[in-house]
Amino acid sequence: MKIKISPFIAKIVLKFLPYGISHRVLIMCRGYGEDDFNFTEIIWEDDKDLEFYDRNNYPEFQLWII
Repeated sequence: MKIKISPFIAKIVLKFLPYGISHRVLIMCRGYGEDDFNFTEIIWEDDKDLEFYDRNNYPEFQLWII
């Protein structure tokens, strides 16, 4: 299941996502790593400094439930 979410919700979910379910609930970002068409998983430890509110570079976030 894929759910479009705001940058604020993406940041909050990433920050507080329990490790036990992190493999089943993913935060995905379109525009990450210069890929404007596909979604890439973002991980709090690696991406906590991401400019979540920069709509030009990161136009869309999705919550994926596997």
